[in-house]
Amino acid sequence: MIPYEQVSDVTAEAGIRLRAPSLEELFCGALLATFNEITELSKVEPKEEKTLEVTGVMPFLLADLINAALLLHERDKFVPRSCEVLELTPEKVKVKLKGERFDPSRHEPKTVIKAATYYRLRVEKKDGEYEAEVIFDV
Repeated sequence: MIPYEQVSDVTAEAGIRLRAPSLEELFCGALLATFNEITELSKVEPKEEKTLEVTGVMPFLLADLINAALLLHERDKFVPRSCEVLELTPEKVKVKLKGERFDPSRHEPKTVIKAATYYRLRVEKKDGEYEAEVIFDV
């Protein structure tokens, strides 16, 4: 997983900030960092495979992808352990996620994340790397 830092300078919300060498790694890194805030991903096994496809525009595409994964988690209790970008354009992202259903006996809940917001959402290229900041409604 790509290293990330928690954003703690927002009231009643939480967030992540990360850097990656490619946009694909940034998108997957942000999605997995989000779920690592929900539960410890090292305890999640890649038993099931899910595909998510989201359309939109940058930078909202990143928040929309995270929200689609959060909806999958809410509906099916699915927690991703790995992420692979199958397609990424300025208007569309398609990812393959591997993970399993949340099991309270093995997966300790950490933070309840309701949604990724557009507030302070940032995706940009800086000094040869991609950076993102995502703020969550918790």
